[in-house]
Amino acid sequence: MKIILLGSTGSVGKEVLNQCLKTPAITSVVALLRRNLPGAAVNPKLTVIIVDSFKIYPDTLLEQLKGADACIWSIGTYNWDPEVELEYPEAFQKALLKVLDVKKMFRYVYLGGAFTEPDQEKSLWFYAKGRHVRGLAQTKFLKFGQQNQNVETYVVKPAAFLEKNASGLLGFWSWKFWLWTDEVAAVMVDLAVNGGSEQVVVNKVIMKRGRELLTKKSSNMSSKD
Repeated sequence: MKIILLGSTGSVGKEVLNQCLKTPAITSVVALLRRNLPGAAVNPKLTVIIVDSFKIYPDTLLEQLKGADACIWSIGTYNWDPEVELEYPEAFQKALLKVLDVKKMFRYVYLGGAFTEPDQEKSLWFYAKGRHVRGLAQTKFLKFGQQNQNVETYVVKPAAFLEKNASGLLGFWSWKFWLWTDEVAAVMVDLAVNGGSEQVVVNKVIMKRGRELLTKKSSNMSSKD
């Protein structure tokens, strides 16, 4: 299985990359990046493509995306920049259509957020601009799947997440909503490989499913030792 990754330097994206490289079903990983990944580049599964812009995809780059079975989009911003949130995925999707094999299903997984708001007219009490921008991005993403019958789209919507090395911060917050980045990544990778019954995956489902997947993976590794 060949998978395309975008956003592999972010907190969730780098965990997605790590898990993809450890997933036997995934035999080829193509990561589109602005800068190189020291160390990861030696993995024989991984092809790193350095891009000047996430809005421009020349034919030489698209040639390397041919034959892909899935894509995981982990690019996002903390200031909800419309160029990054809206224009980047739109440009990528237009380019992607040039190389997709219409005879087979393509799974496309998007990292969203729990508090995004698709209804652009709805009044919001906090972070209104950002929640509307991310909500519109989610709507456009799902619409891409609706318009292309050979594309399955999935939106993963965590409320909040931390890397394991930031565990000390949890003392200030409730355990109820926080996820670990490896839990979020596990769900995203599983959707890319196996698909899912829910197109929009909310926080509580990510928590339950992510822990199940990681427990199963840990058990499998232990049984091989």
